[in-house]
Amino acid sequence: MTHSTNYSDNWKFTDWTELQKVTFRLQRRIFKAVKTGDKAKAKRLQKLVLSSYAARMLAIRQVTQLNAGKKTAGIDGKKSLTFEERFQLEKVLKEKYKDWKHQGLREIPIPKKDGTTRLLKVPTIADRAWQCLLKYALEPAHEATFDARSYGFRPGRGTHDAQKFLFNNLRSQSNGVNKRVIELDIEKCFDRISHQAILERVIAPEFIIGGLRRCLKSGVNPQFPEQGTPQGGVGALRSVLW
Repeated sequence: MTHSTNYSDNWKFTDWTELQKVTFRLQRRIFKAVKTGDKAKAKRLQKLVLSSYAARMLAIRQVTQLNAGKKTAGIDGKKSLTFEERFQLEKVLKEKYKDWKHQGLREIPIPKKDGTTRLLKVPTIADRAWQCLLKYALEPAHEATFDARSYGFRPGRGTHDAQKFLFNNLRSQSNGVNKRVIELDIEKCFDRISHQAILERVIAPEFIIGGLRRCLKSGVNPQFPEQGTPQGGVGALRSVLW
């Protein structure tokens, strides 16, 4: 049996269900702590998530195997990781998650219907894994504070949930005749949102906020160094960041 086969078998026979259970138990405790107003306890639990082998492995699996954009290369040109490289990344995350340094972003122009383009800025696989690890710690804390009618980048929620709510409240059988639909298009929202406004709202230990600040800085427009969030990272993390 070759060395690479060992890594392949170790990955294949990892008990992912058990790792998910371990991580979810911690996330549930974070959610409850924020709901009851105990943010200090929530932050202690977030540290446990970030130092958890289960969360690190799940983050790497998510970005290398499950995400739709898993084959999209970052600035380092890597489209995928071997099984050995995945285990090596787990060790790097364990050692450096507290002071993670983001690499640059690969810019991919995306055509828009009006003939213009927007830039999709793609982090490396390693940076996406770090973002996903942070998501596991941040998401339950902010799920406890989000509005019930917020559907963007939320776990277990999507466009169809918003459509169902609109249908139930706008159909003729619903009470009231003065119904209105207000559509807001905040121009360049991702490009102009203030970093400080985002970071002031994050529920997390200080070293996480420092990591998020570096994450935000990695994708800024040089003309607006204190504004903008990179589009192309882990989607659920973006829901927390804006």
